[in-house]
Amino acid sequence: MYNLKPKSISQYHTFFSYAAVIFLVAAAFCANLFITTQALAQNTESFSQSVKDHTTLGINVRLRNEYWNTFEKQGTDTERSYNFFLIRARAFADFKWQKFRLHILTQGVKAFDFPRNGAFGPGPLYFNASDRKTGPGNFQFVEAFFQYDDPQGFYFTGGRIPIREGAEVLYKDNPKLNWIIKKRLSERLIGTWDWTNIGRRFDGASLGYHNSSFDFNAFGSWVTFGGFDFDDGYWKDLDNVVVAGGSFTLKEGVVLDNTQFKLFNYYYFDNRNVAVDFAGDDLKIDTIGINMVGAYPAGPGEIDLLLWGALQFGSFGDLDQKAGAFIGEVGYQLTEVPWKPWLRAGIAYASGDGNPNDSNNGTFFNMVPTNHKFYGYVDANAFSNLVDTYLQFFLSPHKRVNLAVDGHLFWLASDDEVWIGGSGPFNDALFGYAFRSPVEGNNIEQDLGGEIDISTNIVAMDFLSFQVGYSHFFGGDGVSVVFDRKDNLDWFYAQCIINFQTK
Repeated sequence: MYNLKPKSISQYHTFFSYAAVIFLVAAAFCANLFITTQALAQNTESFSQSVKDHTTLGINVRLRNEYWNTFEKQGTDTERSYNFFLIRARAFADFKWQKFRLHILTQGVKAFDFPRNGAFGPGPLYFNASDRKTGPGNFQFVEAFFQYDDPQGFYFTGGRIPIREGAEVLYKDNPKLNWIIKKRLSERLIGTWDWTNIGRRFDGASLGYHNSSFDFNAFGSWVTFGGFDFDDGYWKDLDNVVVAGGSFTLKEGVVLDNTQFKLFNYYYFDNRNVAVDFAGDDLKIDTIGINMVGAYPAGPGEIDLLLWGALQFGSFGDLDQKAGAFIGEVGYQLTEVPWKPWLRAGIAYASGDGNPNDSNNGTFFNMVPTNHKFYGYVDANAFSNLVDTYLQFFLSPHKRVNLAVDGHLFWLASDDEVWIGGSGPFNDALFGYAFRSPVEGNNIEQDLGGEIDISTNIVAMDFLSFQVGYSHFFGGDGVSVVFDRKDNLDWFYAQCIINFQTK
């Protein structure tokens, strides 16, 4: 053992000097450790609180049952009546710090009872696109992007992003104008298609600059699998389907009060094998257009207005693309009377090919839209070779209850082009649009008939809402020459949406 006992006074002095130094060093170390531990605890707590303050979490669950009694052709062994159930549960996380945002959205999807041989409608589309499963399910990454928004006006978003063309500019203090933009303007040509159980997103980037007077936006992206495809939806991009373009928006109040003007240019490229086989070569379509929306006080209510027009150039396979489309809508709402009745009327025209034997394609191409909002809720029509005249009527008997009735009359724009349906490509096996030719022995007829859509939305609680809807399609001669056994359609749906978020 070591003998630490001092043997003289000098040794005692030395011993106590060393002891004092050791004690002071130990005390300083302990004090520093305590202070460091406290600071670390405070920093950890501060960092944890900072993360909490800048994080938003949420879930959205949608449960929907659909019943279909559809069109049907003679000589086919198909199911014209079927019923299926859909579940979609989405979870998101937003992390925001001053100019920056990181956003992640995932979903779990499941279905029950898809028909094995449905005659028409989404049932056979879901079944065939999902590896012919009657009850497919999957987990998918829907969105994952980084966003930068500088107060000076520059903004950027990159990654897996949603693109809802037309909705680049919204307003904090103009709810009527926002409603028109979101419900009646946006996603006419490029949209997220979220009515389907899978939806659609884009792998790419969007950037722009905005100030109090205008917004300039540009984007470019690949299109993901999605729509009806449970198996491959969001797990990969379509083979070389690209959308790109931009818009310039004059904000409301710059030219006219409560009026927004927009100039846009969108480009669509598709050289998938299925597209080349169908059209004879790549699709390279450029769409140039302009639109305006407005909402104005008038007497005891408000007038709203929408105008939209576009021309298309480029190539549709081995043909030159030369097509056009326009949309006009006007409405009036009595905002100061009970139930706030709102009547709207409109017409949508998308050209059809008037001469199938020349070198031009005159049929307007619908790109990758969200058509469910616009041309009848049964989604029988694409915005191609179509004339759609319609009325909309809305009532709000309670702040948590809304009723809507939509009525449509449909015609083909050209009787030299067939009836077209769809909302764009969602996998590499199908072109994305169905060209419905008359059965043998019949000619193309322009009168497609009409559709009535009735729907109710009830917000039972802040986190819980219910929607119920019924649609009937009255087939005209244009439908009966294609579906010669049954030319009318009924659709009923009921859904529940549960939505929570932290703040």
